[in-house]
Amino acid sequence: MNISIDKNRQVLPLTNGQLSFWFIYHMTKETANHFLPYEFEGPLRSDLLEKVLNTLLQDNEILRASVSDWCALQYVYPYEYFHLPYEDLSGLCEQGRTASLGALFLKYSEPNFDLMKPPLLRACLIKLTPEKHLLMLVMPHFAMDGAALHQMDIELRALYQKALHGEPLRGGRKLGLADYVTQEQAIRNSQSQQATQFWQQQLSQAKPTYLAPALLDITNRARRGIFIPLSQTQLQDIGRWCSQNKLTQQMVFLALLGKVMAKLSGNNRLCLTTVQENRDIDGARSLYGALLTSLPVPLQISDSQSLLELFLQVKKTTLAVYEYRHVPWSIPLSILARRKLSKQPWWLKVISKLSGAYHSISKQTGLYPQVLADFAAIAASDIEEDKKTLRYGPHHQALTMNVNMLPSFYEQGIDTTAAEQDTAQACRITLRRQLDFPVPQDDSEWEQNVLNFYIEKHPLKGAGIRLSHQCLTEQAEQTIREELYTLLRQSSEVAQLVEHSA
Repeated sequence: MNISIDKNRQVLPLTNGQLSFWFIYHMTKETANHFLPYEFEGPLRSDLLEKVLNTLLQDNEILRASVSDWCALQYVYPYEYFHLPYEDLSGLCEQGRTASLGALFLKYSEPNFDLMKPPLLRACLIKLTPEKHLLMLVMPHFAMDGAALHQMDIELRALYQKALHGEPLRGGRKLGLADYVTQEQAIRNSQSQQATQFWQQQLSQAKPTYLAPALLDITNRARRGIFIPLSQTQLQDIGRWCSQNKLTQQMVFLALLGKVMAKLSGNNRLCLTTVQENRDIDGARSLYGALLTSLPVPLQISDSQSLLELFLQVKKTTLAVYEYRHVPWSIPLSILARRKLSKQPWWLKVISKLSGAYHSISKQTGLYPQVLADFAAIAASDIEEDKKTLRYGPHHQALTMNVNMLPSFYEQGIDTTAAEQDTAQACRITLRRQLDFPVPQDDSEWEQNVLNFYIEKHPLKGAGIRLSHQCLTEQAEQTIREELYTLLRQSSEVAQLVEHSA
């Protein structure tokens, strides 16, 4: 793989994580923007906040990247100063301020990014009252996954405190994006043949998951969902299962939600997709960018199977998937896509033959020879299912089920009390989850057949599972909640009986 300098910009391949969002961007032109509204309560130094954002731009190459439209390459441009837009709404009445905030949200958060035009960052500082400001930060998913957002949150707060104290904002050099890509591709190339064989074997028995028509509602494509809170007793049960069976919490939630969805759909050979951590490369934990890989975990579930047996199965499968996680997302997804095709369309056969040629003329991207064919197979599967849905109904649309552990689930929370007491110039910084102004409903197309289960700690509701979707009825939502609670209760009762008998 070559890392080169062309026209004063660094040229390098995409990460495995970025590759998936590059494909989605070309299919839908949607960039799945992250919207982070930071509230500053107290005396704010807007000039220092602007310096903080510029430090983030200097230290994180992905925010200065431009992405090729036809080839899986990104160009990292030299740093240019970023001027933070400022809006003063403090003189408006409450109704006028709410309307203006909604308009600013539409301006900064709603439009998709043009990934060819850096920086991959939008921001606006809004004065609400003399002692309250709102910072709107927006980044495309291509540039920031959940772990990167968590890291940025930590850095933004720490850098602002440093700026208040007059300390230097730029510290030691971060791991370069090129260094990460080089190491990631070296791992991928060392196991490419074994990885392909592994995924073909793992997914050979997997079946697409469909739901009954009564559980689906595609007349309303706006994003919606429910929050399923977990009690302290339920969390303690999950912790006990983890310690007794050497499981991660991710494995436990994969097993629980897999069991629920198998019962709801009648599919006992389903796949749940989950994020696999790729930040084990030295220095990668502080690196921004889409570095995580979302990969399918196939499950085989039966009524006679105990929860412990399911836990151990999920543990074995997840550990195997983790070993082969340094692969482009398109490899396992194309295997699943081909299983859903009734026959290969003629254009897929043509593209499959051209895939090797595409690889040969775009070697700098470090792609594998069949990448174009795999992307085409995924697209062909989506097109065929869209036709079936239009002709026969929504129950002919296979579902993708994502189970994602968010950093907030593990956090104790960021304590800013000491920093606030340290200087009278400081202000309280809060990442707002509940906004004071209405935002338009998310009716994006790229996740219309996706169920997202986010395991998180809500700032108001506590720990739980947030189900986000665009396709379920309220009945389906409540059924998922009830089945999960029933499974947790029954499993807890069985565990207590075993303990008492022992």
